[in-house]
Amino acid sequence: MTSKKIPKNNEAPAPKSSKQTLYIDVEDEITGVIDKVATSKNSIIAIVLPKHASVFQSIVNMKLLKKAATQAKKNIVLVTSDLSVMPIAATVGLYVAKTPSSKPEIPVIATISHVNEGASELDDSQEELSVVHTSEAPIELDNTTSTAVDIDDKSIKDESVKHKKTKSFKIPNFSSFRMKLFIGGSVLIGLIVLWVFGFVILPKATITINTDTQSAPVNTLVTLQTGIDEASLDSATLPAKRAQIEKTEEATVPATGQKNIGQKATGSMNIENCINIDGSKIVPAGTRFSAGSVTFESVEQATLPEARFNGSGQCTTKEDGRDLTVGVIALEPGDSSNVGSQSYNAAISGINAVGSVMTGGTTENVTVISQEDVDRARQQSAGSSKSAALEELKIQLSEQDVDAVEESLTESDPRVDISPAVGAEAAEVTVKTTISFAMLGVAENDVSAFLDKEIQDSLEDQEKNIRDNGLSEVSYRLSERPDESRQIFTLVTVGSVGPEFNITELKDSVAGIKRGDIEKQIEAIDGVRSVSVEYSPAWITTTPKSADKIDILLNEQDDR
Repeated sequence: MTSKKIPKNNEAPAPKSSKQTLYIDVEDEITGVIDKVATSKNSIIAIVLPKHASVFQSIVNMKLLKKAATQAKKNIVLVTSDLSVMPIAATVGLYVAKTPSSKPEIPVIATISHVNEGASELDDSQEELSVVHTSEAPIELDNTTSTAVDIDDKSIKDESVKHKKTKSFKIPNFSSFRMKLFIGGSVLIGLIVLWVFGFVILPKATITINTDTQSAPVNTLVTLQTGIDEASLDSATLPAKRAQIEKTEEATVPATGQKNIGQKATGSMNIENCINIDGSKIVPAGTRFSAGSVTFESVEQATLPEARFNGSGQCTTKEDGRDLTVGVIALEPGDSSNVGSQSYNAAISGINAVGSVMTGGTTENVTVISQEDVDRARQQSAGSSKSAALEELKIQLSEQDVDAVEESLTESDPRVDISPAVGAEAAEVTVKTTISFAMLGVAENDVSAFLDKEIQDSLEDQEKNIRDNGLSEVSYRLSERPDESRQIFTLVTVGSVGPEFNITELKDSVAGIKRGDIEKQIEAIDGVRSVSVEYSPAWITTTPKSADKIDILLNEQDDR
């Protein structure tokens, strides 16, 4: 019989390769073994395995070890008699030797032969490993070079046939069995969990009820009063809380007024009494005399004798020497009052007056605060504090757990502070206006209860349910404000009423029944327009038996 030798990588192994023996512990990990192989300075490494070395019973670990040895250009031999390692080493192509001095070989088939029929357990004397050489070159473990064993194809076939005829059995791979058992159990548990979620936890039914509703308008008087603790629904009186705040508006504007602070012209006025009344006439100081655009006033009192008239009715008092002269001063300063002698119209009818030459008037204009400046400043700041006061009052009322009623806002008469005063000489004027604001607030629950009563009273004996009492759209219109603690409003809103449902009882009554039966049951209720039943997820076709898994939606269609 001829044999074949195929040297590894077409090269003969080095006859004097250095070697190293590594002893592995049961606790060693594959990464540690690989690191020892890679860092070894020897090209041939004998790895002595402990009994039951689980790390070498994994084909993945074997492949990692083989790959690392190839990359590091190392020849490794597993020294072990553990039959569970042989098939894995044969699959990966690693050399195995029973002892460090045995000839290393790559196992091809691992079988147990010559087993005693009555034996209850296997020992080393009953185990025989059938191996054949591969095309790999032999590895030298001791100091002598091993010679490759040549086996031709026919001998391999004969050996295989011999072992097939021999009564034998394979050692089961318990690791693989445990893995398959674990995976199968996990899949089964996953399926059970999915079934529970899909058919017990997730299923839901949504019942949408389309109902007909009617408008329920509310337009009634309600009194908001502070100082009371409870609402009186029969008398339409609700307890209110009051908030107050003081705000100051301020504005500064440039002064635009002009004032002449020059001297006033002076002179004298000759006056006579031409009043056709018996008796003398008193002309008091301050009596004004005007001519054109100038006006003078007397600075002293004069008593004029009784007037005299001639036959033709002309006044002759002056001719008789019964006239008097009084000092006068111009009403306004300025050189425009420096005028010559002329006649004047007296403020007292029937008094004739002729003025002397008026002199001494001078003009000196300065900027002063005018009333127009004050009015302009107040107009600029007007209302600037009202909006801020409104928001602050809302916050105060909210902190008292009531809703602000904006229509109840009141404000006091303004207190005005002007600096400097009107007429004062200045470049600008500052106007401060202080106003006190107040507002009422009412509890939402009290308003809601009042609306419910008003709507319920309007229904009389109808079996309708209040769907919406209109609280969100309620508005107040001030009707009367007897005092700060009590205000009367017209309360206006629109609610809605419809069929009455007890959602809890309805869920219990439809749990577990068919879709069609649910629709017939609910559509029989007066005021129900239509009913639709939807299931989720998509594969669910029956109503859950638990009321907690049923949602009821009311779709109210009203006539508003």
